[in-house]
Amino acid sequence: MKTIDKIIPKFQEDLFFSAIRDKKDFAKLLAVSARNLLIDFGEIGEVESECRMKLVVDKMSRLFYFKDNKYFSVSFPFTVLIENNHVIEITTLTGKKVDNKSISAIISILEEEQFQLNPSLLDLYIASSELSSLGVELLEEIFQSEPGYIRYDNDPKNENGNLHPLNHLDINYSAYGSYKIGLSKIIPMSNFEDVLNISTDCSFLQI
Repeated sequence: MKTIDKIIPKFQEDLFFSAIRDKKDFAKLLAVSARNLLIDFGEIGEVESECRMKLVVDKMSRLFYFKDNKYFSVSFPFTVLIENNHVIEITTLTGKKVDNKSISAIISILEEEQFQLNPSLLDLYIASSELSSLGVELLEEIFQSEPGYIRYDNDPKNENGNLHPLNHLDINYSAYGSYKIGLSKIIPMSNFEDVLNISTDCSFLQI
């Protein structure tokens, strides 16, 4: 198993912890996460921040995000070359390079007003420059991947008995596909990782 721990600087917290409601949000999270993996902000503890992200590559490939008593995880549908605990290269499963240039292309497309109103990759293919074409190709792969979204929440503000337990897991992000699993107690970060690692023993629901 390979792991990479990265801090999330305070000025970037909103980029990583904004609500994920659709594939566009998922794609933007992957883009800023890939950029964070490639850039050296310093080791854990060297920069003041209460937030961090962790890449875990085993039989699965997942990103974990931690902030206070809220943490979540998504799949990371890329191949990562790691040397001496540093990410050297990121590529898509079809071999396309994910670097600062392609990441900027992805973010530029996602932030275009026209694309937000009509998120059609086909329209972008028809009227794309070399740079935007690179972003479109990567977005196509991201949109075809499975997000694997799951979030742990300790939420006293919205606690409502068994309907919205204090501690719970939110599975999936879309309003039409999301559901909750209530928990009897707080899950430590290490347990949250372990639940999602297919190389460790399964966790069981008691019903």
